Amino acid sequence: MIKLLEDYLNAFRDELRGADRAVVQDALSDAEDHLSTAIGEELSRNPGESEEDAARSAIAQYGEPSELAEHYRKVEKYTQPVMAPERGPRRKSFLGVMADPSAWASLLYMILSMATGIVYFTWAVTGVSVSASMLVLIIGVPLAWLFFLSFRGLAFVEGRIVEALLGVRMPRRAVFIRKGSGWWGSIKGVFSTATTWSSLVYLILMLPLGVVYFTVFVTLLALSLSMVADPVLELVFHVPILDIPEPWWTPVWLMPFVVVGGAVLFLATMNLARLTGKLHGKLARKMLVSG
Repeated sequence: MIKLLEDYLNAFRDELRGADRAVVQDALSDAEDHLSTAIGEELSRNPGESEEDAARSAIAQYGEPSELAEHYRKVEKYTQPVMAPERGPRRKSFLGVMADPSAWASLLYMILSMATGIVYFTWAVTGVSVSASMLVLIIGVPLAWLFFLSFRGLAFVEGRIVEALLGVRMPRRAVFIRKGSGWWGSIKGVFSTATTWSSLVYLILMLPLGVVYFTVFVTLLALSLSMVADPVLELVFHVPILDIPEPWWTPVWLMPFVVVGGAVLFLATMNLARLTGKLHGKLARKMLVSG
């Protein structure tokens, strides 16, 4: 039965050649999930039937790999991420960033990344530490398996956040864990998959990346907005724009230039957020997609 499934999935993968890697992961996960469920139902209805015959029946009902691959390609055209960049030769202007929803979404991701990075890093380091310390006991291996399975779950959640805010196509199905292969098969399936380890590295990297993203963009936003509001802060509320090492009051004649400089800095910050989001999306695809 396993040989039949592997042959079918390999043929399906070949038909999907050239498609987006995230689409390939979704399609293969759907196929494995459906076929495993269908085989189990077929065997429960016909106890005397062999697993091989049940697999053939399930594969025949699921469809030809070429037809399924074409279906996924057609559906993908209508299910692009909301924040996906526009296709075509149109270039994004420096000033047009203010009307670009993807830039604002990227900025939101950068600000939230420190909080998510802390959660990911804490859970990943705790899981690795506990798993390593418990491996000498019988319960150590299944405990490590559960932790590493949770890493893949967190990576899947992060992928959904990346797609929602950065507009990068990420998997919408978690990597399927084949049923009926026993404890050893399940454990081997998790630990032998390269995506499991790259996901773990990504979760750990998110803490330093999140700290950098948060610090840089919050600092730039605070500085640019304070410069734009300089006349109001100083003339109305009597708050100096700078208070390090001692209060510094902007001369009235210089205030228009400070406001303009703050506006330019804010535009530059938004463009930087858009560019950083694009680069981080590529990193996430590289490390979290198995297709």
